[in-house]
Amino acid sequence: MRTTVEIAPHGPRPAIRLSPVPRCEPPFDDEREPAAGAIAHQLALDWSPTGPPRAAVSPPSGRPHGPRPIAAGASADARLAVKHFLHLCVEVLNGYRPPAHLRRLSLPCEAAGVVAQGVAGAQRVAALRRAAQPAGHRPARRPPPVAVLRLQLCEPRPGAVEAAVALVTGERTWAMALRMERHQECWSATTLRLI
Repeated sequence: MRTTVEIAPHGPRPAIRLSPVPRCEPPFDDEREPAAGAIAHQLALDWSPTGPPRAAVSPPSGRPHGPRPIAAGASADARLAVKHFLHLCVEVLNGYRPPAHLRRLSLPCEAAGVVAQGVAGAQRVAALRRAAQPAGHRPARRPPPVAVLRLQLCEPRPGAVEAAVALVTGERTWAMALRMERHQECWSATTLRLI
């Protein structure tokens, strides 16, 4: 019986690669589900040298199979909803869409605040672009668009996702925070803040 794990054993198995941990803050203790640390239904890998690697589930004896623990991070549909809303926000900031288009992806009672933040952000980008061009001259090239530098997601509870976004335009970097909640099988923005 082996007591250590071989990282690159000889034979047909591929080597295991280690990737660096992404730079982000771990979720707070109150943001995790109580079962997030449970390992009762964790897969055990077979590291024996003969045969292909197998995965086996070893549930504790006498316990019924319950729901799997919720992993920290955002679900796939929450991530997709945030990326869609973020794409729309960037188009508003760049002037390709009117800020009123944010209303249809917002919760009705919060839509006015979300649209107001979109208007303020679009005005801020326009002011930065006007200040960057010389007075009386037509710009020689198009101004640099607003782009996303980094997106960090957190799902504090099922049905709610929060995102922190780093934006850049020219030499200026901004931050944007947003929250989306799932209502009636649809993700809607409840909060949008540009800093």
